[in-house]
Amino acid sequence: MNVELRFFATFRQAVGQKTIERTFPDDATVGDVLRTLEDDYEGLDGQLVEGGELRPQINVLLNGREVLHMEGVGTDVSDGDTLSIFPPVAGGSGECAEWTTREKSFRGISIRLARNYLENLGGEAVADDRVEADDWTASLSAEKAEVGPSLRLTEVTVVFEGDPDVLDRLVEQFSQKAMRAGG
Repeated sequence: MNVELRFFATFRQAVGQKTIERTFPDDATVGDVLRTLEDDYEGLDGQLVEGGELRPQINVLLNGREVLHMEGVGTDVSDGDTLSIFPPVAGGSGECAEWTTREKSFRGISIRLARNYLENLGGEAVADDRVEADDWTASLSAEKAEVGPSLRLTEVTVVFEGDPDVLDRLVEQFSQKAMRAGG
């Protein structure tokens, strides 16, 4: 089966490219894929799996869903799946900028509109609630917020992760778009 693999930050440096497509056995799991990558790329050796589990603070998404919320490294992989692999958000080797997290909420816009804005800012939707780019990711959630005795608005919360310098510009640009649309 063919699987698309996407790498971010220091992991992209280790592999030498943003995206690769690889063939794996039909019964492969996320753990099988990660162990193969550790064997094939010196810069990934020991960086993905530890004691049979994901290393702490590594984020692995299967078709936009965090595998830790599925079956972890035991999650089955299917033909045509996309696996996105993120290094720890903070820390790192010092060879590239550390990733940071910023969270911001916006009232009066929908997740669909927020996702569209993020795509216009250079991201690619990998799930209804997740957008990824080369040097940032954004996770979206929504809930109803009371703004008066009888008025409720949708409030979208965006968790931005990425290079701090990139996030400064991205969060500002997104905020401007969201404020024009919402409230």
